[in-house]
Amino acid sequence: MNSKKLFVHFMLASLALLVVSSALISLRYNLPYPAKLGPEFDVVLKYDDMVAIENTHPEIVMIGDSVLEEGVDEKQLSEELGVTVHRSPIPGSGTAAWYLFMKNIVYGADYHPKYVVVLFRHTILTVPEYRTGGKYFYLLDDYARKEEPLVAEIVFINQMTPFEKFAEQYIPAYTARVDIREDLDNALRYKIPALAGCDRDCTDQAVGSLFGREVDPIALNLAQEDAAKVLYDPKEFDFDRQIDTSLLPHMIRLAQQNGSTLIFVRTKIFGPEPAELKQYTQKLDEYLAQQEGVILLDYENDPRILESFYVDSLHNNPYGKHEFTSILAEDFKTIITR
Repeated sequence: MNSKKLFVHFMLASLALLVVSSALISLRYNLPYPAKLGPEFDVVLKYDDMVAIENTHPEIVMIGDSVLEEGVDEKQLSEELGVTVHRSPIPGSGTAAWYLFMKNIVYGADYHPKYVVVLFRHTILTVPEYRTGGKYFYLLDDYARKEEPLVAEIVFINQMTPFEKFAEQYIPAYTARVDIREDLDNALRYKIPALAGCDRDCTDQAVGSLFGREVDPIALNLAQEDAAKVLYDPKEFDFDRQIDTSLLPHMIRLAQQNGSTLIFVRTKIFGPEPAELKQYTQKLDEYLAQQEGVILLDYENDPRILESFYVDSLHNNPYGKHEFTSILAEDFKTIITR
């Protein structure tokens, strides 16, 4: 057989394999064809925070990631301000989760708070795709309704190349890649130990015991900081380019439509900063200053906040948490007494 015929046979066999595998994968994962662009969200919302907001009627609701969790003491802040505060940290999250939380939880409740506070750092407010892929997708899924066209468009579809859009719609192996990977992970995790008589519970206990002992918290914090380098991608410093393709204007609009004052809190970070960040920060501050019902509290260069408050470049230690909460309370008082 000459090389030309061999190549034709190879291409026909590859095409046949693609067609058969596509049909099997579509049946296995119940995929429509062509698939819809954008993510498929669960229909179930995580209602805990909504119930708490409806029951306690907080004057202030705070949203953020682990920086909020480690940096603000809800009880202390409530006591120092003399008003009810509800703190809703979503560790590992970004603006996509914050927007969905505002839309479906804060403003999905029967009671709407007077103030919504969002803790952020650097360029995170205009990087909508930050912390949305892989395991972070489930943070969005907790607060998303089945159809979230704005988030689908801005966070996912706008970030895709033409080839990715084609593959997502017409190549089931690519469409179902997350489900396929999970099935393979589960097979490796559970089926091989099962051959030795270790069932699912046995495997989970063994893995939990092993990694529970071996994980180094400092290494985890360093890994988190390394993952945040996406916020320093050169294109992210172009505020004028990023603002119109971000969720920030939509977060502001949500607060305005629902009668809340939106307070953005820029937290302090200890570590080197790109020179380009200064111009970005200036433009962001100017943009926020022009928005009705929006207040910016900037702690990036606040001398009251010391490096001794921190366990790493982002997160407060218990002493720092107490001190930063007191600083916030002092500055919030000037806002809520206006």
